[in-house]
Amino acid sequence: MNLIDVSKKFATPEACNDFLESMRWPDGVRCVKCDSAKVTKYRKNAGSRQRKNPKTGELEQKGVPARILYFCVDCKHQFSVTTGTIFNDSHLSLDKWYTATALMVNAKKGLSAFQLKRDLGCAYKTAWYLSHRIRQAMGLLELADEAPLTGTVEADETYMGSKKYDKRRKRAKYDKEPVFGVVERDGRAKTFHVPNINRHHVIGKLQDNISVNADALYTDDSRIYDRMPANIQKHEIVNHSAHEWVRGDVHTGTIDGYWGLLKRGVIGSFHQISVKHLHRYLSEFQFRWNNRKAPEIFMLVIAALVIGSAMPYKKLIAPMDEQPNAGPEVELDGEPF
Repeated sequence: MNLIDVSKKFATPEACNDFLESMRWPDGVRCVKCDSAKVTKYRKNAGSRQRKNPKTGELEQKGVPARILYFCVDCKHQFSVTTGTIFNDSHLSLDKWYTATALMVNAKKGLSAFQLKRDLGCAYKTAWYLSHRIRQAMGLLELADEAPLTGTVEADETYMGSKKYDKRRKRAKYDKEPVFGVVERDGRAKTFHVPNINRHHVIGKLQDNISVNADALYTDDSRIYDRMPANIQKHEIVNHSAHEWVRGDVHTGTIDGYWGLLKRGVIGSFHQISVKHLHRYLSEFQFRWNNRKAPEIFMLVIAALVIGSAMPYKKLIAPMDEQPNAGPEVELDGEPF
């Protein structure tokens, strides 16, 4: 769905609720507590509640929007369509969730939290938190795809981070993080935030993520690719050190293009990202690449948001070692780069 389709289809709270209901219970609503099918649906009118202002300590009235609720006849449990989903811990309306999802899945080079803030008309903190939860849903879909890559595969490594560099090593080292990736030609990609670019971390990724039936693996002339694991039947290199970029069908242009897209997103959209959140940005770009031909990419993310578990804000801003699936098991400060 593009943004126009989303705005038309989900113009009312009822339309948003009905869509999520059909996604969650395609065979009819069932109680989330006892799984009974004897459920009634009703609308609770808008009201107000008292809230204590955290800054002044004074009590104030806050409006509560109208809601569509469900009531189980058997166990007397009351619930909503968002109960038990990532949507449940959010004060944002469903139409803003759907709009944010459509914007992110259609943004080829990513969408910054500031841009999302302007598009949704919400606070920056809300937009930043929202975008990371959508990235987490994309990551769940990518983790579920365990099938190894086949056909012609290209492998390469890159470094994400600052333009500062250590002149003695002729390599951008300071404040940069190593990322390794493998890409099928005209197919899927898999990327990993690794502690170091060496044989210990790279060869294991090749062994776990490339099928024994793959036609060939093409890499550059780095020494880490000197000895291949047993599943790689054919390996050829292009000698970048000798300014060789292509030799017949042998090249790494596909994965170089993938890195270019990823870095254009960081430089042009995000400007800076945190080390502890790098794995989520990698998941976002990997998801869009792998599903670039999927007609229902919007539906895939919404489904992942429905079945995914909530990510509390405190856990999102927690230190690196407390982040779920936070990339390499190394000590990092998590500062922006």
